[in-house]
Amino acid sequence: MKIARDLKTLDVSEVDRPDLDARIERDPVRVEELARDILRRGLIYPIHVFAKSPRYEIVDGFTRFLATVQAGLTTIDAFVYPSKDVALEGVKYAANIFRLEMTPVDEAKMFDELLHNECGDDMDKLCPLVGKSYNYVSNRLALLHGDELVLDAVKDGKIKLGVAEQLNKISDPSWCRYYLHHAIESQAPVGVVVGWVAEFKKQQGAPERPAPPAEMATGGGAPAAYDPHRCYICGKSDPRRLTIELRVHNSCREAILDAMLEGIKPEPTPST
Repeated sequence: MKIARDLKTLDVSEVDRPDLDARIERDPVRVEELARDILRRGLIYPIHVFAKSPRYEIVDGFTRFLATVQAGLTTIDAFVYPSKDVALEGVKYAANIFRLEMTPVDEAKMFDELLHNECGDDMDKLCPLVGKSYNYVSNRLALLHGDELVLDAVKDGKIKLGVAEQLNKISDPSWCRYYLHHAIESQAPVGVVVGWVAEFKKQQGAPERPAPPAEMATGGGAPAAYDPHRCYICGKSDPRRLTIELRVHNSCREAILDAMLEGIKPEPTPST
């Protein structure tokens, strides 16, 4: 869909604030940071205005406009639309890559776009451009190269970025998604997921997985240490299989295990 617009450099004195400003409150510290960023490298993404002869009204990018004025600049680049309706339609198709409030996924996509389009795939150029450390940028870019379900979980707010970073260290996709399932269900903090990753790596290097504790097979004895891989019905621990949370009384669990064991006991040998 082609939207009619022209890219122009306008005098800030010609530009009016939006008739309806969607962002009620703005953090002055963040605006000041953006103003310093604009002074350092300019306004990368233009604002959106429509012609309201002889002036122009902003429909998108008012925060960038305020930061530009605060930076002491007298002109600003703008996409100019012929009418407000056309401008509103155009904004729907425009990528505002410098919104002040970005999710880690938004940032990842922004960094990826800048890396390929402005920095020639050179991280040493990208990091100073966005004013972030190498680790900060690379951790977010890693989201785009990790498991797609992990990316979706971060985008949907189901897990935090730190959890996603740890999950993407798991090389096997099926195991990664297994741990992702548990991370979402239990809202596991980063520290717990770090332990899961260490357990996965340990199992990968082990020749055999350890047998389940004896008490899991008999239903007696002290409770076994928590193992998200262990099925409380069969008593086996297998990270390749997903488990589900099931709340049962311990006595009921023991009764099920006893019934299972009773069912596999050999028939008594008839006496002669």
